[in-house]
Formats: sequence, structure tokens, C-alpha cells
Amino acid sequence: MFRANMVANLWDLADEGLESALEFLQSDLGVGGVCAAATCGPGRHLRFGPEASPRVFETRGGVCFLPESKFYQDTRCKPSPAEWLRGRDLLARLSAHCTKRGLGLRAVIDCTNIGRIVTADARFARKNVFGDVPGRQVCLINPDVAEFVCALVHDLHQTYALESIELSGLDAMDEPAERTGDSIGTGATQLLALCFCESCKQLATEAGVDVAGAARSTSVRLETLFRDGQRIEVPVAKLAADDPPLSAFTAWYVERIASLVERIHERSSREVCLHVGLRGDGAEAGTASGYARGAGAVIGDLSRWDADLADRALATLREAVGAARRLELQFPVWTPDTGTAQAGVRALAYVAEQGIASVNLNHLGRLPRGCAEAVRQAIRFAGRTGA
Repeated sequence: MFRANMVANLWDLADEGLESALEFLQSDLGVGGVCAAATCGPGRHLRFGPEASPRVFETRGGVCFLPESKFYQDTRCKPSPAEWLRGRDLLARLSAHCTKRGLGLRAVIDCTNIGRIVTADARFARKNVFGDVPGRQVCLINPDVAEFVCALVHDLHQTYALESIELSGLDAMDEPAERTGDSIGTGATQLLALCFCESCKQLATEAGVDVAGAARSTSVRLETLFRDGQRIEVPVAKLAADDPPLSAFTAWYVERIASLVERIHERSSREVCLHVGLRGDGAEAGTASGYARGAGAVIGDLSRWDADLADRALATLREAVGAARRLELQFPVWTPDTGTAQAGVRALAYVAEQGIASVNLNHLGRLPRGCAEAVRQAIRFAGRTGA
């Protein structure tokens, strides 16, 4: 049976009023579940909701719930509730409302964008091959950070009535820290996103990896780009095929993250879903096949709707994931390049035709209410097609 879930930030739900927002989602749109962000990084968010105030919401980041300290005793990373919560446990209230209405509730953890952890202690930050600390993203290889993410999942599952937890940002090469606006190619972006922090270098060296060789290969390729201006389009997985140090380093990284996903699964009492960024260049196959061992479902994440890209990416994902795990999709419910919800409508029809039973619509804060009827009809059509 087909189901559409709406991705939502708790600040948007709170502004509209939890009961009013859920009434809109369930009755007006036909949504069957809510995916609530459980963590957020520092940022500004433009909001379209009728009750949104301020229109541009700014946050210093943090966890979007009230954590229980007992779950975090084995890590030096400590959770900081986002400042806009002001002591309120909005996730608990949302959980109660969803249970009452029969709506599914998922919590979404952005594993590299977890509030103010890096601001509090730079040892937990990702570093590129040049030693830069771009943004405020954490390194998941760092033992304290890995334990912290496991503790987050355990805390959420023990404290709230959740259907499942979604993990995004697990792959540094899928979630590059550098967002300069420059298009330098898939391979270059992935190389620049590789982490060479002290934890990564130490642990990889202990595992027998030639870290110096991998760093040298990475920096030489990037310096060639900077000198000649030639984009590097070939994904790192293919670049590494003829580069033993880089191949060993990336394989070691994938195995460490896969082990982390398995640890999270073991600490979780409910399903864990893994987000995989879809680009259509084949690179998503490595993420899906490498990291999905402990995941119950894989969610292909599109930053914009493109049927051709979706065709290529889904074919790759299906082959990589196999029949053992459920495949879902996530994409924007509305995008400014179309100015309407028609792209989302086409996307929902496509999803149903592909036999995918669940889709996440991203997100409530960016849904113009004038597009609500088109979205409702698309969800109904997808439900009939999927049935």
C-alpha cells in the first residue's frame, strides 16, 4: 500500500500548531506519516507557511528534542538542545498527536550536521586533505562521535514512540562539506570531501592503510584541478581502481561506516533507514551496497526531480541493494525552478508506477499552500496506482 510522508522541521509544526499542522497533512493532503528532523545544523531557513514568523528562521543548531544524559555517558560529545526549543519537548507532543491520529512518525538524524558539537570541540570535526575544517560537520570515524550517534538513536527509540529512524549524511563523499557554488565535478567534490582528520589518519594507519599515499594521491589530483581548471568527473570509486593507497583508504572508510550502521541497528529497537544521495552517475551504488548492511530500508534522496536521473539512479540502487531491503524515495514537494507543484505531481506518479510503496516529500516549510490541492491529487493518484 502506497504511503506519502511529509518531512518537517519542528519549528514549522510548532508555528502552525501541532494539531492544525497534522490536520492539514492528514486530511487536506492525505499524508500518512511525518519525518521530523531530530538534529539540525546552524543555518537560515526560508519558510512559506501561513503562520510562519519570522519568514527567515535562524538557528544555531542542536538536537531537536530534550536528551536524557544517561545515554551519553560513554562519549565526550554531549547533546545540546536547539535554542528555539526553550525547554519544550515538541517531539514528545508530536509523538502523542501522531499516535492519536494513526500517523507514522519517523525521526531524521543528519549524522554530520549535529548542532554545536564542532564549535564546542574542534577535535570532532572533519578535515579535508589540506587540513581545512570546512563548515561545522563532524567526523563519524571519531570514536566519540560514533558513540554519540549510537546514543542519539538509543535515546530517541527509548524515549519516543517512533516508527523508525532515518540516517542521512553518513557518506562524506555523498555529503560534501565544501559548498562553494563551484562546479568542479563529481570526483573532485568527493576527493575534497574525504576526511583526513587525526582520528581517520590514526585508525586507518593502525589498520595497515597507506594514509600518506592516499593523502598524496588526493592532493595531487586536486592541485592539478586548481592548476589546469580541468573538472574531475570520474567518481572516487573509479579513480581508486588504479590507485592502491586511495582504494585501500576509501575501502577502509566504507567498512568503518558500515560497521557504525550495524552498531546503530543493534542499539535500536526499531527499523533504521539509510539515506543515499542520488546523482545518477553510479556513485550511489557504493554507498548503498557498502553501508546498508544494518539498514532495513534505503531511501534514495533527490535534491530535485528529474525522471531521467531517477531512472538511472534507481536502476543502480536496485542492483546494489537487492531484494532484501525496501527501497524508498525522497524529493522536494515543490521547487522554485518550476514555480508549481507539477514536478512533484509527476514525481509521485512515477514513484507509484515504479512500484515504490513509500515516499518522503521534502518539506512542509517549503510547501506553498496554493499547491496543496495538486499535491493531494497526486498522492491520491499514486495511492490508486500503487494499489
